[in-house]
Amino acid sequence: MFIINKASERQKAGHGDFHINIVIPGRNTADHDLGFYNLGRFDDAHLKPGAFVGMHPHKNDEILTLMRSGTMLHKDSTGKEIAVTPENLMLMNAGSGIYHEESIPAERFTEDVRLLQIFIRPENEDDPPQVQFANVGKLIKNEWRLVAGVKGSNASLEIKSNILVYDMEAEKNNIRLPDSYFENSVYFIYIFDGKVNVNETSLQQGDSIILDNNSQILSVDETCTMVCFEIDKNSKFTRNGMYSGMKR
Repeated sequence: MFIINKASERQKAGHGDFHINIVIPGRNTADHDLGFYNLGRFDDAHLKPGAFVGMHPHKNDEILTLMRSGTMLHKDSTGKEIAVTPENLMLMNAGSGIYHEESIPAERFTEDVRLLQIFIRPENEDDPPQVQFANVGKLIKNEWRLVAGVKGSNASLEIKSNILVYDMEAEKNNIRLPDSYFENSVYFIYIFDGKVNVNETSLQQGDSIILDNNSQILSVDETCTMVCFEIDKNSKFTRNGMYSGMKR
């Protein structure tokens, strides 16, 4: 399997201080599903100081906030209020329902926020909602960092679905994909910034690629940040998530 999604195929949304590029993982697959197995969709977001996303609901989504720069204040219906940063990440297991809001008060923060908000499909519907936070430390150059994953994977944040989420800041180098955790894995790799070559195919910021062979070599031409989703092709999941459901 060798499928490329180009940055130009992302959907744009937002206004004012808040802009996102929506990545549709299953866009170029032969399936009738806009998601890709249990990876529903994700948003590459850019928020400026003063941005405010008011209280809104989620249901039956696993929502990972993978920060790249800046600080964002989070508040939710479980009573949590906390700052989310590139080292202190957040995962909302929305389950039967949760509300949250995000803001960047201009009087407190001057740095723009760059993040990925990732919507993953849970195995079961209507579990009790919860919000997790974890200090995952800094990125280590040329090493995959496991930030979130299925129970038992030793990830800092637990996703209620058979998926692992890694990230990496890579310098000019040849990079291998993470060792397979699942018996029947497939990989979805997103280029957050920089350039990567795979089988003489050039990928740039906003591009993504699907591979089912973890022996593939990623050749990094210039410093880049990548996110890698390892997905269990045999996983069970619901397509009834409020945001992750995504059907054609």
